[in-house]
Amino acid sequence: MPLGPEVYLTGRLAEGPFGLELHSGGGVWELDTGRGARRLLGREVEVRGRRAGFNELICVQVWPAGQPRPPRSKFNIELLLAGSVVGYGLIAFFLGLVGRLG
Repeated sequence: MPLGPEVYLTGRLAEGPFGLELHSGGGVWELDTGRGARRLLGREVEVRGRRAGFNELICVQVWPAGQPRPPRSKFNIELLLAGSVVGYGLIAFFLGLVGRLG
């Protein structure tokens, strides 16, 4: 299912049967978020993310309510890993080529 538009919600973060949940305005949202959000269990939080399905939210950021939104990290681990694999492949290719020529 394609992701919906970005949404901004506030509510209480709780543990549910399928992971973290946001209880907001009488509704319950199932959150797809990183492990760092667990430290906020039981607290009022603000969430920014994209809707997926009926009540699932793919989180971009979760932070304590009433605090300024933290700057989003520009470090992308997936990009770093992909670059490492490509770099390793190129090095192996050129070392193999040099070995055949020499």
